[in-house]
Amino acid sequence: MELSIIPLGKGTSISKLLAPALREFEKRKVKHVYTSMCTVFEANSIEEAFNLVKVAHEAAFNAGVERVVTTVKVDDRRDVKRSMEDKVESLKKAIRETQ
Repeated sequence: MELSIIPLGKGTSISKLLAPALREFEKRKVKHVYTSMCTVFEANSIEEAFNLVKVAHEAAFNAGVERVVTTVKVDDRRDVKRSMEDKVESLKKAIRETQ
C-alpha cells in the first residue's frame, strides 16, 4: 500500500507534523519504506492495511493539525505472495534485459 499524508494549514515544513503518524509503522513493526513523497508498506490483510492508514491519519490530527489530506493506493495481489523487494527486483531485471 502507498500512503501519503498531507497536513494543511501549519506551514510549509511538515516533517514534525508527519513524524507521529509515521512512527505508528515502527511502533507496530510494519514493514515500510519512507520516500520523499509517500510511505509504502506491507500488511498481512487489507483490514490491517486500512487500520494502519486510519491510525496514521488520526495521529496527524493528534499532532495539532486541523486539516489532513490522506491518499492511498492499494496493490492487492492474492494469487502469489510478493514483497516490495520482489517487485523492485523484477523491475530491475526487466531493465537489465532491455539494455
